[in-house]
Amino acid sequence: MKSLDTSSDKSSFKFKVCLFGPGNVGKTSLLIRYIKDYFTSDLKQTIGSNFLIKDVEIDQTNVRLLLWDIGGQDQFAKLRTIYFKGSNAAFGVFDLTSPQSLLKLPGWISSIKKTVKKSIPILIVGNKNDLERQIERSEAEDLAKRLNCEYLETSAKTGENVEIAFEKLARALISSTVR
Repeated sequence: MKSLDTSSDKSSFKFKVCLFGPGNVGKTSLLIRYIKDYFTSDLKQTIGSNFLIKDVEIDQTNVRLLLWDIGGQDQFAKLRTIYFKGSNAAFGVFDLTSPQSLLKLPGWISSIKKTVKKSIPILIVGNKNDLERQIERSEAEDLAKRLNCEYLETSAKTGENVEIAFEKLARALISSTVR
């Protein structure tokens, strides 16, 4: 993906994308890696939500991603539906070192589907693939398939597959819009 060139006559789109999942799975770290290309292990838990914007060019199309990082702790559960409203796509993030974090994703996905009331691209992201995994890839892929979602593994720490994940979702958004 390239930075956005707004001076041309290319098509352009704006999409709201939510990152959701349990606390401490690396949602904020993924966003910081994607937007600013760095990693810090010294992050505080997200209180409510964070909001970031990234302008990119995908296949001659300008795309503005409005990225919402939703706090994963239980005390923010009532706020989630507010943040989910109007989402065009979503990342369901879990921690590859925490089987419990994967088990929580179906409930989150059900919640976003009920709130959005339409079919949107959802990418399940197994984060922290730089650490010793406790979840087999096949287990996560099977869950993604059952939930009708794409699946990808990333590392916010090393940057592995982070840009690819966002690009994959942006491409899915463009193709679902142009249809």
